Amino acid sequence: MDLDGVKNIRIVNSGLGNVFETVGDCVANLIGIQAQYQQFGEISLFHRVDGLTRNDLDRMYNRNEIIKLWGQRTTVHLYVPEDWRNLHAIYSPRRTWVRKHCAELGVDLDAILERIDGLGKSKRFIAKEELAMLMGDQAKKLMTWGGVLIEASLLGQIYAVPERPSTRFYAHRKWIDGMSLDSWRDSVDEHAMDRFLFRYLACYGPATLADFKHWSGLPNYAFLEAFRRIEDGLERFDIDGKAYYYPEGELDVGKRDVIPQVRLLGKFDPLFVSFADKGWLADAKYEKEIWRTAGHIEAVVLIDGEIRGTWRYVMKGETIRFTCYAFGRVSLNDRKRISVEAERLAVFLGKQFQGMVYE
Repeated sequence: MDLDGVKNIRIVNSGLGNVFETVGDCVANLIGIQAQYQQFGEISLFHRVDGLTRNDLDRMYNRNEIIKLWGQRTTVHLYVPEDWRNLHAIYSPRRTWVRKHCAELGVDLDAILERIDGLGKSKRFIAKEELAMLMGDQAKKLMTWGGVLIEASLLGQIYAVPERPSTRFYAHRKWIDGMSLDSWRDSVDEHAMDRFLFRYLACYGPATLADFKHWSGLPNYAFLEAFRRIEDGLERFDIDGKAYYYPEGELDVGKRDVIPQVRLLGKFDPLFVSFADKGWLADAKYEKEIWRTAGHIEAVVLIDGEIRGTWRYVMKGETIRFTCYAFGRVSLNDRKRISVEAERLAVFLGKQFQGMVYE
């Protein structure tokens, strides 16, 4: 096995070329889709679920089959509700930046969480403005980057209702399963970390423990015991002095071949947030064009397993125009392939395609 083989297996396992049958399968297997920008979370799904429409997604949102929670790296993701218990078991025991932030502001976080819990139980949907009123004069500071809502989510209280272009409403877990908080917490698997790590290696592997640390946002000491418990069920190989792991018997070397395809991957695509080492996919001289400051990750043009540039779009009324910032020469044939994919994406976004400009 070499890095090219690892790259192509990861691309296939992430759902690009080996399309998931349903949105639920995709979200569950990828253990969430990063979605602080709703449209880009949906674009990640679009590339991995054949024939997906935004109406399909709206129906799933309305049925609570997909919800938004805070999880890996304390960022908001689209998840299946079944993963909420795992996120609670793994992340709630840890002291997040939110408690320190509230302490610095002189705010009683537990008192706010109790009020949020009561409000959520009393009505089906809570507007963001209602939560702000509940938090008082310092609401803006308390809700920065999710803030107090992160704690409420990790404790099993409220979730964000998926909605475009951005979240406006939240809802209590009561409206999903009706379980009391004590009963819900009692049902949490004590080996949640073991399964969390194993699922990561199955979907994103072959991967290193440094990759899992980066993806999960957890320190080594939080998962090393879990790794030792599952290690006997893993295969290992080394490349350039790094140990890569994958569930035993599940490494399909047939996936090492490049899949001919063009994809306009959205910002924060799973391929770009899930690994510590960026060199497995991107040329070092272009890393800063993709992974920008403050954790921002650009949308990327992927052609036959190679990054060929980044892209953005501008919407005006019912139209959409794309711009590709190419990393080098793009052949006429590849430009045609990119345009076909861009038009397909435009249809998904409900816009009329106005072309692709190259810069």
